[in-house]
Amino acid sequence: MAIAILRAGENVRHNKKAEWGIGKIISIEKGGAIRVVFEGNKNVSIAKGANFLVKAS
Repeated sequence: MAIAILRAGENVRHNKKAEWGIGKIISIEKGGAIRVVFEGNKNVSIAKGANFLVKAS
């Protein structure tokens, strides 16, 4: 399985938290944490975010 390359500005979903809906990547930190704003203005920082986020279609 190939890992998608994620970039700031892209729309994503959390593969374990479907109830969060679609989010937009705000930033990607050097340590691998990804900051995302999900529906309802839920702002989260996800450690090792590439392991949990998938591009939204």
